Amino acid sequence: MTKRRLYHGIYEIQIGKKTIDIALLYGFNTYAGFFKAFKREFGCSPTKYLKLNTAKKPMAVNLIREAKIMLTQREIKQILSNWNLDSNLEIEDTFTLGGTAKSDNTWLINGKYIFKTGKNIAGLKTHIAISKELEKSGVLAATPIKTIEDEDFIIRDDKYFCLTNHIKGKFLTPEERYAGNRIEIGKKYGEAIGNLHKILKKQDKNLEVNDNNLLKTVLGWALPQTKITMEQWGCPLPDRFYEDFTENFSKLYNELPRHIIHRDPNPSNIMFHNDEVSGFIDFEISERNVRIFDPCYCATGILAEATTIADRFEKWDEILKGIITGYDSICKLTEAEKLAIPYVIYSIQMIFIAWLDGKEELKNLAMQNRKMLIWIWENKDKCFESL
Repeated sequence: MTKRRLYHGIYEIQIGKKTIDIALLYGFNTYAGFFKAFKREFGCSPTKYLKLNTAKKPMAVNLIREAKIMLTQREIKQILSNWNLDSNLEIEDTFTLGGTAKSDNTWLINGKYIFKTGKNIAGLKTHIAISKELEKSGVLAATPIKTIEDEDFIIRDDKYFCLTNHIKGKFLTPEERYAGNRIEIGKKYGEAIGNLHKILKKQDKNLEVNDNNLLKTVLGWALPQTKITMEQWGCPLPDRFYEDFTENFSKLYNELPRHIIHRDPNPSNIMFHNDEVSGFIDFEISERNVRIFDPCYCATGILAEATTIADRFEKWDEILKGIITGYDSICKLTEAEKLAIPYVIYSIQMIFIAWLDGKEELKNLAMQNRKMLIWIWENKDKCFESL
């Protein structure tokens, strides 16, 4: 609620109302109180914020739209009656972000199925289509279990409900990813993504997915927003970072191989069984884009989820090297791709920073991604020299 008051306040200051009047109007005893609260939430003073941003009039809260999907076990059991399952159901929570966060839209059913709900019905259809093709190719995939009515999923109001196979195994914890031989662990991730890509490339003309341009996404949105956000939070990158990115990635981009990619191969979406990758989950945002995006995304995901590892930054280059080496052993990288790896990683970080801007519930994750981009840029020789 405090942040909404601040949004209202900064908008009214922008249109010319006196700061002290606004501070009092929105429940602050003094302008100093408003100033401190604003800086805590936005990383800078109201004056600096308005130099960097155009404040928008806050919209009324739509409680139905903003409410999280919350189901009781009784509701889950009632919905699962649409599938031919035993009446004695065991429902367990699932976890993401390396095991640090409980999922609010997936549950493990009887130890062998995943029950999932959401609103991205088009994305679910993409996931189902890709999973079925993977299964045909002999790859374990979270394919749907048919309902009693022989449907892949059901829709209630504006939400889908789907029951899929549970891929044997579990994702590695951050501690497991960083323990032992990090290069070899990285290779397993990279090889698995490479093998996935060989299948996805064969299906590139057969599956309907969004066709996206990473360079346009970054130059048109993520980079300008990142520049503002980094300045706003007092951690600006030098102009040469943005100039180098724009000049050199623009030269390389059209040479990069493209086909359908996973798009979200964070390490919590890659399952291991008996120390080997057993399968991938969550193809809802799969798209056609530069293929090197996936191994780079996996690498940044491992770093982002390793908040409990004290020296995670210093050891990350070994994991990155392993992932790229493993991927290259399956899908031979072109010279342009090798040169583009830093810029794809910068792209991923800028997209996250831009996307996280203003998302109060993900404030810590936003701060972490800003820190990651700065560290990767400042340590680019250590990270990329040996690739």
